[in-house]
Amino acid sequence: MIGAARRRLTSIAKDRVGPVVARRRPVRTDLDPATWGLSIGPAGTLCSGSVDLVELSRRYGTPLHVVRADRLAANAADAQRQGGAEIFSSYKTNPVPAVLRRLHDTGVGAEVISPYELWLALRLGVPGDRIVYNGPAKSPDSIRTAVGAGALAINANTVNEAALISRLAADEGRTVNLGLRLSVPGAWGGQFGIATIEAAAGAVRDALGAPHVELRAIHVHRGGTMRDASAVEAHVRWALERCDELRAVTGWSPELLDLGGSLACPTVASFPTREFRFNRALGTDLLAPDPSTAITIGDASVLATRLVGEHAAAAGIPMPRVLLEPGRALTGDTQFLLTTVLDVKDDGPLAHAVLDAGINVAEPVPNEYHQLFSASQPGREGDVHYRLAGPICTPADVLYNDWRLAPVAPGHVLAIMDSGAYFVPFSTTFSFPKPAIVVQDGDDVIEVRRRERFDDIVAHDDIEL
Repeated sequence: MIGAARRRLTSIAKDRVGPVVARRRPVRTDLDPATWGLSIGPAGTLCSGSVDLVELSRRYGTPLHVVRADRLAANAADAQRQGGAEIFSSYKTNPVPAVLRRLHDTGVGAEVISPYELWLALRLGVPGDRIVYNGPAKSPDSIRTAVGAGALAINANTVNEAALISRLAADEGRTVNLGLRLSVPGAWGGQFGIATIEAAAGAVRDALGAPHVELRAIHVHRGGTMRDASAVEAHVRWALERCDELRAVTGWSPELLDLGGSLACPTVASFPTREFRFNRALGTDLLAPDPSTAITIGDASVLATRLVGEHAAAAGIPMPRVLLEPGRALTGDTQFLLTTVLDVKDDGPLAHAVLDAGINVAEPVPNEYHQLFSASQPGREGDVHYRLAGPICTPADVLYNDWRLAPVAPGHVLAIMDSGAYFVPFSTTFSFPKPAIVVQDGDDVIEVRRRERFDDIVAHDDIEL
């Protein structure tokens, strides 16, 4: 009885107070399509440069990931600004070989976190001294491979792993470039890094005494997204303080200071809790982040290098090489996802548009802002509230709980922006094959990954049993 009464009071409050609150909430202003090089073409549809996105979706089908080669090149150039850190692309963020190869062609290195990613980097021809091997689950065989390849740094996640790497290097009769990952307080995931300076100091002493170990690096990864210069500076200073503490008790300083990634994609941000709840309960707008507030990789790189250099000069020690491992900031806004409206269900208080892309290929969307455009009718005022659901037969498959659009119909094509970070690696074959990926290079469009077929999904099964 108490539960029923509470639900009734909540419903009354929502019905009476909700509209008043909703009217006072700010209204979404869409980010300009030109931010991504998009515009309205001669046919009245959305174009990426000279490429009509509706025609592109008809040619390759949807869902379809579209990579902009020019944006990839621009981000890589900014990241490798003169006077900045050395850049290593986070493979886990976007492990598409065609994307990685283009980054490597600009001089970006490889930051890998698994035996597969290490194999892929070597398969793509990345030299060992441009590979950093991180991660909490390195297999012995992959450690041997990294040692044999002369990886720039194999960053041990724990004291135990540091000892394992040392033993395997001795077994191989090769010298390993070892690094130690330190835990960052408040960062996500307790399984990452050595938590205390005392434990790290013990690992340093053991490594300095090992005949096949060249202890070279300290690795720190913030975890939580760093959006502005103050967050980057705080992270760098924290890392330098840990290096000072280690030097005070061991006399050792790193040759490489690996500051990890965690830089923001300017046009993506997690939802503030209140805004997220109001959107779900009252249908108020989710608000776009201000891209101008996000520090670029280039600016973060130069800032970090300056801070490290100043610290080294003040301490009277050699300046270490500074490494950054950007992922979402490097590739997030270089890619977008096209999806088609399959059906519209408009028989309730909120219209539902069913898309052919759902959490199976766009898993990050429910948890962070991703600008959505209609490719079929861009520029039209969005005054209809839709719940945008995916194709999977589960109520969890909702990408946008409440998003205003101009009226949509089956066959309309939508563009979900910033699909270049974690969309592809988080994709699954949950009831549907994975989408194709194309690279747009000027006027040319190249298919770099074909759409998965049904046979691909069961390729490793004996379906005759």
